[in-house]
Amino acid sequence: MAISSVTFTSDSSCTSVHGFLAVKAGGLLSICNPCTEQFIEFPSCTTHVGYDPIGDQYKALFKRMVYEFRNGILSHLPELKVLTLGEGGGWRLIKPPTTMPNFKTLSVGVSIDGFVYYGAYSPARPTNPGIVCFDVRSEKLSYIKAPPAVVRYGDDSIFIEYKGKLASIVPADPYGRFERFDMWVLEDVHKHEWSHHMCVIPLSMWDFVGGFRLSFPGANKAGELIMAPTMLSRHVQPFYIFYYNVKTRNIRRVRLLGIGDNQEFRRSYGFVEQSECHVRISPQHIESIAFFKNPTT
Repeated sequence: MAISSVTFTSDSSCTSVHGFLAVKAGGLLSICNPCTEQFIEFPSCTTHVGYDPIGDQYKALFKRMVYEFRNGILSHLPELKVLTLGEGGGWRLIKPPTTMPNFKTLSVGVSIDGFVYYGAYSPARPTNPGIVCFDVRSEKLSYIKAPPAVVRYGDDSIFIEYKGKLASIVPADPYGRFERFDMWVLEDVHKHEWSHHMCVIPLSMWDFVGGFRLSFPGANKAGELIMAPTMLSRHVQPFYIFYYNVKTRNIRRVRLLGIGDNQEFRRSYGFVEQSECHVRISPQHIESIAFFKNPTT
């Protein structure tokens, strides 16, 4: 499926949401279904898309700041809206919880079992970011406290699903080679309890990465963390995906045939004379024939 209106950059993302791919590029959010080739663009300030497995509904969350004067004082308040795709009800205003501070979005979200999690911070305490949880079914938001290392700014935050739980990956050096990274797992949502795992990888693994940054697109059902280069080299050469076992610290390398080392594939998709191509992987993606007649109205 080719999408001419989307241009990937180093900070673009592509995550799976129950048969759809949520694409964040150029500050805009869109979703597409590779099976039906349906492509849906959302207005700016739309931050996340989630799926409710009980109601079988897809919902988009819209958030922007509204500035107004009250008693001569400039206040900034969040405006929150929710859209249920395909229902025809349009965008609906929802009220943020009164006990929750006014948080600004920091990172791309991850959808896990009916909830969307994303990094955020309060302007009053910008050095103490946390996690905002959006319940797709009830359309309520809550705040989860997190250790300082869990949430990074922008695309430096790496949130994945690990054994059905939210996990944060924190490399020792997000922009270069590293032989250690930390994983924080949210063990108890209500008690805000996190477990910490230190992971070690051999430096020899970087010989197969090609000088590019590593991405952590998620984990497989066996609980292995998945790592892959963020770019496809302009040269014809093998492309590898790595699987890391957190408990045993064993790592295995799998060669992905037909992409990096296939000249015909490159020619078909115009990779022959272009510069390096951005690569995004969605390991838990499932096929779906879902199609929305009027998705955003």
